Amino acid sequence: MNVYQQSFKLILAGNINVSAMINAIIRATLQARSDTQNSDLTFRQIHIFHTEQSLQALTASTSWQTALKQYKISSTSLVHHIAKLEDSNADRFRDLVEQLRTIVNPLENAQNYIDLTNGISALKSILAVFAYVLDIENIYSLEIEFSNDPATRKKQANLFYHDLESEGVNIEYRKFPQIREFDTFGKLNYTEVLRHRSIIDELVGSLTRLLPSRLDIEHLRESLLSGVHSRLLGEVTEESYSYRHSIFASSAGIEEVANIILTIVKNADLENKTLGKKLDEVRDFFAQNPKYFVNTEMLGHLTQLIKSIRNDIAHPSSTNGYSKEITAIQSRLSSQLAFAFLQYTTKTLSAFLDQNGQFVNIQIIETPIEEDETVFYFGFDGDSTGDYLDRAFGESSEEEVKKRSKIVNEAIKTLKKLICKDTKDHESVIFAEGDNILFKSRYKIRFILMICK
Repeated sequence: MNVYQQSFKLILAGNINVSAMINAIIRATLQARSDTQNSDLTFRQIHIFHTEQSLQALTASTSWQTALKQYKISSTSLVHHIAKLEDSNADRFRDLVEQLRTIVNPLENAQNYIDLTNGISALKSILAVFAYVLDIENIYSLEIEFSNDPATRKKQANLFYHDLESEGVNIEYRKFPQIREFDTFGKLNYTEVLRHRSIIDELVGSLTRLLPSRLDIEHLRESLLSGVHSRLLGEVTEESYSYRHSIFASSAGIEEVANIILTIVKNADLENKTLGKKLDEVRDFFAQNPKYFVNTEMLGHLTQLIKSIRNDIAHPSSTNGYSKEITAIQSRLSSQLAFAFLQYTTKTLSAFLDQNGQFVNIQIIETPIEEDETVFYFGFDGDSTGDYLDRAFGESSEEEVKKRSKIVNEAIKTLKKLICKDTKDHESVIFAEGDNILFKSRYKIRFILMICK
């Protein structure tokens, strides 16, 4: 990839000493030009997080614009933000994080530079953490060796970069060490386990609310956490044992969920049955009960992959069963499969469990006589459409939001045409707006299943 086709952005904090702020911008630009061996490179956007005082200081003078022009830096590339962190207000902190999120888009082909020379300590700390989270490599700080003479020092502190060089002042632009090295430290201290804990708590909590109080699923929580912990430990130590233990722990969590389903649906005898057998019984139950509208094909693929990984670890082959690299991949995959299976199960059960934690007895009301003109009204609501659009705001751009909105609209139009065609009635659709459809028709299970798919 040609680096010159990338966009470059600089993020830094403001300073009431305008010269210090502008010098950081100039030096960061020179560094980017050196990194890319492109003497004409400039930052497309220079985001400055000001205090009210630093913004006032900048707007009160114009000499800094001349200093930037000497290095072919346009003042129009400066983007000004106000960061009020003095009183540790949580809302203001969230506002700052939101501004940073809009600046750095992971989907963009952009090189981001962060300068930590200026600003209050709280803001510099936030920028450093932000750089760590996004794995930004280019983090710098400008260090100027001013004179020990007070009068000379005071004069030099207000000089712009070109004048500092002319006076022979020693200037260093120091790059921070690879901040991603903290990843190893974080894993050893289980910070990622703590991040996963909230995800696991939410998943297990959602399932717990559906089930009778007599069912204790704390073992499920412990198994999922143990799986994450062992996987992260394996990534640090590179020991196959940790990866293998991770897979067994995640599989134990999956088996716990399978036990819950089988206990509810058929009071099954769970003794002396393997995980594979239990997953087969779960799939078979829904295959034999199409009234619950479970996509058994997808469930089959999911359970087959779970079984395959678990069996490969429990009964490794001589060809690839002992490969540490493959085991590491299986470990990561097993953990995600456990989360996915729990989410899939919770979503399925939530639609068909009563307040006592028992499956609702659903009856198929297929009209037995084709001439029966009984008309029903059917309403369909798009599943998680709001989340689908909301994620585009958080992860992408307005263009992506428009694209996803168009996809939803086209899907609704297609369903409307399908319904009118099958019912042979152009007035059968009462409304089809947003992600909702209401229509009237004689009940036909074939027709309903076709729409659900």
